[in-house]
Amino acid sequence: MRYFQLLADERIIHRIQPPAWSLLRQQELLGAISAPGEEQLPLTVHVQEERNTIYPDLLDSPAPLVSGRVKSLLELFLPDTGWRAVMLTDIRRGSQHLYWLLQPPVIDALSEQTIFRPDGTLKHLVLDHDKIDQPLFRISGLREPYVYVNLAAAESLLRRSYTGIRLLRIPIEAQKQ
Repeated sequence: MRYFQLLADERIIHRIQPPAWSLLRQQELLGAISAPGEEQLPLTVHVQEERNTIYPDLLDSPAPLVSGRVKSLLELFLPDTGWRAVMLTDIRRGSQHLYWLLQPPVIDALSEQTIFRPDGTLKHLVLDHDKIDQPLFRISGLREPYVYVNLAAAESLLRRSYTGIRLLRIPIEAQKQ
């Protein structure tokens, strides 16, 4: 099986740039996994639009945020996952855009071949295929809130006309003897 990291496409010049969240705030929001049907108040994030601002279907900063179109597809792969609404609001222009905080399950999928820098950030990721049982997931033990998808989910994303989504193939640990 192949796995890919879900990334926002940095090549989009005028994409919206929400302000960064502190690491503590990011961990707090991503750690509060909601159950399906559980109502949580939407988060409001203030942004500043320019005349040519583009709202892509995926934002990976300050946290993994997806458009309603992508959410509809990912719900097929994550039927038991709750979602939290995030309103990107420009008060000056009076506009709001609805995104959804992507909160896939967190699993232990790190291979022993994964390499970390001295400060604890990820240098080279290698996944252990035997530990993965989810089509979309985050990995425990990583500081970075990256989201990973299996091949079927990646192909489904690529078949549609979403904007601003890139996929980066992640190496898998060699077969154990």
